[in-house]
Amino acid sequence: MTFVDRFLKSKLTIWVILVIHFIIWILFFTVLDVHPDMADHWIWSRYLSLGYYEHPPFVALTMRLVTLVFSDIVFGLKLGSVLFSVLILLMGYLTAKTLYDTRTALVYVLILTATPYFSMGSLFWHIDQPYMLFWLICLLVMVKQMNSGNANWMLLFGVSAGLGSMSKYIMILLPLSMLIWCVVNIEARKLLTKWQTYAGALIALLIVFPNIYWNYHNEWVTFNFVLDKGLKGASFGVHFLHFITSQFVLFSIVYSVYFWWKLVTKNLNSQTLFEGNGKASQKHSFLLITGLVTMALFTVTSFLGSRTDPHWVNVAYFSFFLMLARYISTEISQGRIGKQVFLFFGSTAFNFTILIIVLLQIHYIFIPVKFPDAPSLRNLAAWEMTADQIEELCEEKRLDLPPFVISREYQLASVLGLYLEDHPWPHSIEKALRNQWSPVEKVKSQGALLICPTRECTKLLQKAEKRFSSSFRYLGEIKTQHNGKVMRKLKVFYLEP
Repeated sequence: MTFVDRFLKSKLTIWVILVIHFIIWILFFTVLDVHPDMADHWIWSRYLSLGYYEHPPFVALTMRLVTLVFSDIVFGLKLGSVLFSVLILLMGYLTAKTLYDTRTALVYVLILTATPYFSMGSLFWHIDQPYMLFWLICLLVMVKQMNSGNANWMLLFGVSAGLGSMSKYIMILLPLSMLIWCVVNIEARKLLTKWQTYAGALIALLIVFPNIYWNYHNEWVTFNFVLDKGLKGASFGVHFLHFITSQFVLFSIVYSVYFWWKLVTKNLNSQTLFEGNGKASQKHSFLLITGLVTMALFTVTSFLGSRTDPHWVNVAYFSFFLMLARYISTEISQGRIGKQVFLFFGSTAFNFTILIIVLLQIHYIFIPVKFPDAPSLRNLAAWEMTADQIEELCEEKRLDLPPFVISREYQLASVLGLYLEDHPWPHSIEKALRNQWSPVEKVKSQGALLICPTRECTKLLQKAEKRFSSSFRYLGEIKTQHNGKVMRKLKVFYLEP
């Protein structure tokens, strides 16, 4: 037995991998700031609601739980982000081990850690993380059901699917995939005759009902946002090429290409992976359908929607990489180890090359960029310095820091709300529906800072004065420099209470 084979059969290996993953990414997080979108989700956690403008509320609940434990909120968010990533990897391991064996499960986790999205994603706590966890739980539950033939597992499937839907509505694609699977797979059709299947669907609906009720009382705002973004607003096919090419980079140019090549060349068929027995074929078809349904939907929306992100197919690659892990495990068991080791280290090296370039660009801006106010990787650095400069400016003007901060889009106000002392509430001029915690009259009565990049201040000031029916006092301009480079230039205005 080779070292690689012993390594992949040891039950201790998974804990070694998870500890190394945690240490690596928590160390990287020490030189980065919280991303503005992640700071926005933290704002939600301060204002718990059954729903929000763009998404369901589960990410807010998870952040609330973690940040209650830590007095240093920024550290708590960073730690929680990496721990969530570790939890997803552990659930992936348990799913693959239940589906196949220990060796395949470890190969699966190694593939995920060698993928930019599932490794560097440890630095960003977002709405996808809870829903990815529940998606994996649903896959695990379905494997348990297939292994045992016990339909009672469908009740737990309903719980997991409901909680996943409270994280992201894309979760609906898993029950849809299961329905298609039940139609096309003879063995699976038995589930359509079981009362537990329909009881599970009812449980999922009951769990997500509070968010549906909230949307009903808020003009279906979240549903409208999701549908408009995914199905409207683009010239036909304009995002398709970006969707496809970015996907290969995001999910490892090595392993995503390797998967599709093996699928197209029919190396991932049920005979190769499952030795052709009935249950194995059932599992193979379930994985393939859960992956392809998600991939097909978002390929279609890339032709229609105003915005298409390749990360929307993250859960498709859960299934795809499970199939690939089984294939690689089979290759290793047959002694064909060298190529697989080369692919893993090649993918990991590509990962860390990208990461090092990103870190260098953030801290040293060695690749020329446009005007300092332009959105860039600088959103991941020097926010604490910017917050200190704003507070010093208020002290110079003998002003107390007001309880609200206004910006054009929500990200700038949210990240300042995180890093400024006393954590003022954000208010977005561009997306008024997001301002659940900062109604206009309350902002007017208590006062606010308006902060804007230099290039957009004129238009923003006009809109803000119209919204609040008040004039803003100019306090000054700040310029945040880091390692001799200008990270951002912002003008600061004050709304008198």
